[in-house]
Amino acid sequence: MLDLPPPDPGIEIVLATRGYSKGLAQTDGVQGVGRFELRFKSIGFTAQYKNITSATADGEASFGAGWKGKAAGFDLGLTASWKRLLELDGQTDPDSWEFVPSVSRKFGPVTGRLSLTYSPDDLGSTGESAWMEAGAAWKLDGKTNLVAAIGRRERTGSTDYTAFNAGVTRTLFKGITAELRYYDTARSELGENFEGRLVGALRAKF
Repeated sequence: MLDLPPPDPGIEIVLATRGYSKGLAQTDGVQGVGRFELRFKSIGFTAQYKNITSATADGEASFGAGWKGKAAGFDLGLTASWKRLLELDGQTDPDSWEFVPSVSRKFGPVTGRLSLTYSPDDLGSTGESAWMEAGAAWKLDGKTNLVAAIGRRERTGSTDYTAFNAGVTRTLFKGITAELRYYDTARSELGENFEGRLVGALRAKF
């Protein structure tokens, strides 16, 4: 019989002035994200929903499983998730799989992180897709961090681009964090989703 450790459930709610994913805007206005996680020490299972602004769908749901571990001073992670567009209006590829290996490490007050998000067949008309992102967080004090990241996305059937963001996060209360970031890409001429803007967000974890 499989002897699992006691489950550790958690809920995360995020409200942002604009939704972002892989360096691109996902909404015309406010985005709400609800995420539930059930963790058994190093293994976790998640379910998530968020609203999006799209010509073919109004929402996106995902279900995933992941592992977290340590090796040689590094924090390691690996997740696999299935995503599906909801409230569809029109013909489109509504679902996809994503696989995300990640590694991070602390160097004094700075934590560096590297991740790869790979999909063999992404949503909509996009085929194979890979998003690699490198980022860092500099802990100023017990409640404030400066954060920055740069990423590159290459896609079959869609435009490739490089994106970056930088900002600050601040813990307001236990489990409540405020965030202000500036997002931009190297392809702003491609339209509103690629243009630079300042985004505020409030994150609550229970």
